[in-house]
Amino acid sequence: MSYFNKPATDIFIPDGNGFQQAPLEMSGLSFNDCMTFLGYHRDQVMILYSSQSDKITNIAFEIFTRNIVFIRTDKKITFISDRDLKKALTGFSVTKYYTSGEIKNILESGIENESLTVDYLASVLKLTNVSRNGMFYASRIKTYLYFTNGLLSNFLYDDGFSTGAKELKQVNKTVYDILARAAYKYRSGDDFGAQKEINIQSEAWSAIPNAFGNEFIPLHTYDGGLVNLHMIRVCHYGHPITRLAFQEINYGRYQVISGNGTGDVVLRLGHFDYRFSNTGDLIEFKPL
Repeated sequence: MSYFNKPATDIFIPDGNGFQQAPLEMSGLSFNDCMTFLGYHRDQVMILYSSQSDKITNIAFEIFTRNIVFIRTDKKITFISDRDLKKALTGFSVTKYYTSGEIKNILESGIENESLTVDYLASVLKLTNVSRNGMFYASRIKTYLYFTNGLLSNFLYDDGFSTGAKELKQVNKTVYDILARAAYKYRSGDDFGAQKEINIQSEAWSAIPNAFGNEFIPLHTYDGGLVNLHMIRVCHYGHPITRLAFQEINYGRYQVISGNGTGDVVLRLGHFDYRFSNTGDLIEFKPL
């Protein structure tokens, strides 16, 4: 069969000098099946949907890169030029696409599915001197990556702030500033502790109904306008908390009312007393 009579497969793969039609076995395969056929896990590939080209409909990249895994086209297409590809990629930027939220989703999925190996991430993120166990910094995504037995097991943004805290700062800086003011007021000199508190309070902001318009905010307001959103989540929406977690999130703001470590412990915070068992479980909370 001549090249020009070769049936189109609707999939193109890199061939070193450009792109060639994929094997006939890939014709009509789903995106996931294409990835599997080429030796990838779904979490290792990002699919871009192109609206700029009448030839190219989708481009699959290795995550965090512009390395093309395969291209999906209209079935009648038998050749892709550099011009076709450039048109399809109009407006696409790796930096803009991989927001902190997108990075979080990819890494969390990779951890859950045990699909992001140290070798793969070292390749796409240009990491050097990595090993199967340990922490390594990925400057391309400004994130510390933790590996256990060769698999991604955890990650941490290099500035210490969670995705939720960053998003809150973007969409409602007024609320973010209130939470930050409380954290740094009671944790002077402890940036790590303050960042951790802001992360927890930001998570509560996204979890409670009506966020900063929540009906219970007056019950958890203190020090002239500071607000404890996390305790709203605990008291009124059933979020669990231990005595240790209570003491950590409310550092410098609670009083020990009773308890010597051998029985129940009562801690006073704002308008409520919180009773914990000797094992650290919250038994009840009562208004003053």
